[in-house]
Amino acid sequence: MPVFTQYGKVEMADAARVRRLETAPNAEFVRRHKDGQLMRINLWSHGDDYGMRTHHGNPQTDVHHAETDTNPPRVWTFKHCLERAGGPQS
Repeated sequence: MPVFTQYGKVEMADAARVRRLETAPNAEFVRRHKDGQLMRINLWSHGDDYGMRTHHGNPQTDVHHAETDTNPPRVWTFKHCLERAGGPQS
């Protein structure tokens, strides 16, 4: 039986795996209307926001990549940490 997530097919489940998925709260069983035969299993996110787009804009605006007295070479720091420490502000 094919098992899908929102990202596509993840596995082919045998009978034992299908029985185990029957108890899963995030499993949806898709049956054919004509005869009720199980066609596929959809697994949905359950308590996880992995599929949600949460980061908007440019994440580089939150970090600073410059050497200071407290920031060693080739190390990125958060801008708000530098502001509190009295470092360069942009």
